[in-house]
Amino acid sequence: MKQASFSTAMPRPAAGAEMPGWSIKNLLARGARDWRLSTGMTAFISAGAPALVMLIGAATALMGKAAYKWFTREDGIAEDLQVLLFVAALALCVPVVSRIWKTGAKVFALMYAMFGLGLFFIIGEELSWGQRIFGWETSTEMKAINKQEETNIHNIEGVGDKIKWVHVLIGAYGTFLPLFFLRAQLRSRPHDAASLLVPHYTLLPYFVTTLLWRLQSNLWKPPKSLYFVITEYSEVMELVLALAFFMVLFYQFRNLGGAEKPAVAASGALVEEPVLNSRDRVYRSRNQRVR
Repeated sequence: MKQASFSTAMPRPAAGAEMPGWSIKNLLARGARDWRLSTGMTAFISAGAPALVMLIGAATALMGKAAYKWFTREDGIAEDLQVLLFVAALALCVPVVSRIWKTGAKVFALMYAMFGLGLFFIIGEELSWGQRIFGWETSTEMKAINKQEETNIHNIEGVGDKIKWVHVLIGAYGTFLPLFFLRAQLRSRPHDAASLLVPHYTLLPYFVTTLLWRLQSNLWKPPKSLYFVITEYSEVMELVLALAFFMVLFYQFRNLGGAEKPAVAASGALVEEPVLNSRDRVYRSRNQRVR
């Protein structure tokens, strides 16, 4: 009996024999094929977008305190963009859950549904559960423990510090697992189903910067002269993380869109890889000629 691959409903990534080595050129070319985008657009998604966000944050800091506060303050540009990205990610999560469910991989679908609930919670927290929109009063009990005197959990005394360590874990997850997964692929040991749970390696810059930033902010207290600039820059890095969440969902949305038959049985059994549609066949053929 033919051994079937453990596949998601997306084109199989190139194995090591097709695209060996760890050079930036090879990895970017492979990433472009996985995203089904040009190498230029893939490079922008991978490194250009997070770099642009960080550069804008740094530029506003150099423009002076007023400009920097305008960008990083509560309900400022950075925070508003975070909310918009989380809302967009949640919107993408709905069809992603539906498409995974239709393949029969219900455990994975439930995981993404939980991810969606997490995004909903984050949006609610960022908006203080509608308090900033509707303007209701904060309860006396919440005022006593919330440093911003609003109806949310993340500003309760002591909770914010714990959330920073959650960011460290998210950064580590998105940094080390894609590297491990990529190594397995380059050794011709593809684990296609894991790509549903591991961010694509092209998104490493988002998670690496999140990991490094949160580690330094948790372990190092900046001097008084730099305290405001560095602590406020956390809003910029949270915007990078929000963009990362959106990109994770955007990648799955694009690559699950071409599913033509179930790829993972509800029981977890291996099934045959789905037949590629005409667009996928043309895309794969073109990329094989390029190689």
